[in-house]
Amino acid sequence: MKKLIFCTAAFATLIACQPKQTSFVINGTVSDTLLNGNQIYLIDINENKAVDSVAIADCKFSFTGMLEKPAVRRIQIGRNIAEVILDNNTTANVALGESPLRISDNGGYNDKFSEIAEQVTTGFASLKAVYDSLLNTELSKEEISVIMDKKREETYNIFHTAIDNNKDNILGGYLLMTTVNMLYPNVAALDSIMEVVTTSKDFTYTNKYRNTLFHKEATQAGKMFTDFNGKNIDGTATKLSDHVGKGKYVLADFWASWCAPCRREIPNLIELQKKFGGNKFTVLGINVWDKDAEFKKAIEEEKMNYPQLYASDDNTATELYGIQGIPQIILFAPDGTIIARNLRGEAMKKLVEEEMGK
Repeated sequence: MKKLIFCTAAFATLIACQPKQTSFVINGTVSDTLLNGNQIYLIDINENKAVDSVAIADCKFSFTGMLEKPAVRRIQIGRNIAEVILDNNTTANVALGESPLRISDNGGYNDKFSEIAEQVTTGFASLKAVYDSLLNTELSKEEISVIMDKKREETYNIFHTAIDNNKDNILGGYLLMTTVNMLYPNVAALDSIMEVVTTSKDFTYTNKYRNTLFHKEATQAGKMFTDFNGKNIDGTATKLSDHVGKGKYVLADFWASWCAPCRREIPNLIELQKKFGGNKFTVLGINVWDKDAEFKKAIEEEKMNYPQLYASDDNTATELYGIQGIPQIILFAPDGTIIARNLRGEAMKKLVEEEMGK
């Protein structure tokens, strides 16, 4: 009898120590009959990989499963995408391909998110109407800007309020993730809200964005350059410090062969290299997010007349400079201090001419 009591108690303890599971059901429909028979995928948004798939039949699909804790999963087939918030015992209904997209869960987090989205949509529509009306007045651009900034903040406050009201649940973390690059322009602002929203760290994108902000702030004008490794055109090893901080101005262009805006800036860079290239100045191409063959092909096609650093083997270069889009053109002083970022076109040429005239 004592042995039975002991075993029963041990079993109860084991059950109590098991992590609680979150169950879910997602029932969906698609509007396009041509999708019948195709696989539709359930994707982990943090890992960006499929965790399940089912075949669409009669324009319907269904996913069921268990999670260790509340999470968000993306449903996707081609360009048809929906993100579903999964809390304990969530049963969500998704109408994929309809406009606007409809996700309902009987008053749960998905319905709440839809309500917030509708408020924001109305807010931005009102914002546009105000802007259009102001254009027909005699107000200056500066006066219009002041009014619009205030009105825009009113719309943003819909998100701020919603995040604050859901700071202790999965919806708060998801709202933060979807608005982080719009509402939080610096690390201090983002850190303050991440401390409050308990699920913020459950979203990979939010953490990656914070890392981007950190590195962007560390490489603003006035900061010393951050070094990274790369390769020369011939494949030999090199690094940024082989070019920057060596006593000459360096106009560094983070670019890729497939990037049309990057290609449009190349003639300006060639012009500057022809005019100022030498002991006091050089343009430096830093190839990122690209393939070696395409990189070399573009150099020949564009007839680039300045040195290149191939940094496409990984994302280190863009991560260290907090770069989210290219071209990103940075002017470094002779000692390696960053003079300016986000340079383009005529403004870029003017700045280089000013610096070289000192």
